[in-house]
Amino acid sequence: MLRSETSDLSKFFVSRAETDKYLAELGHLDPAYRAVMVSDGTLTNMLSALHLEDIATECFENAQGLPDPEQRHWLSIGSEPCVRRRVELNGALSGTTYVRALSHLYPPRLPSSFLMDMSRAGASLGTQLLSSRISHRRELIWIRGGPGLLFSRLYRILLNDKPAILIQEDFLEKVTDTALV
Repeated sequence: MLRSETSDLSKFFVSRAETDKYLAELGHLDPAYRAVMVSDGTLTNMLSALHLEDIATECFENAQGLPDPEQRHWLSIGSEPCVRRRVELNGALSGTTYVRALSHLYPPRLPSSFLMDMSRAGASLGTQLLSSRISHRRELIWIRGGPGLLFSRLYRILLNDKPAILIQEDFLEKVTDTALV
């Protein structure tokens, strides 16, 4: 990927310097995944369209925890606890794990009904935000590479212009993927 092309992509991220470090390494990405990388829509719907199968959300952790300093910075909080959620987004037919995600939800900035709904089995953050009709916007923070990853991205969801949810999504490398061939 050329330097000018990486600059064109880094404009979508708040932490442009952090993003620029890794974008050159991500030039091999399929164009569809570059679109996912900068999108601010519901990931389960995009993955379903990319891989031609329903996507199931499997939650492995939904408990109170303290975010690390970087995460607290992006949430604009001190040492207050958050709800920490670890999920995998898996193909319902293939069983392929496409994404592993770690989210931190800051309860004082979220409706209690939303937090209760997120504790249901199979609950998806994006889908729940849409169905609850909570007014929000997303802000992409950085993109990184890493071993075993197509890429990793960090973004936050703002309610009333305050960060309420921070999400890191790790897009996993796959051995085969006939949907993108």
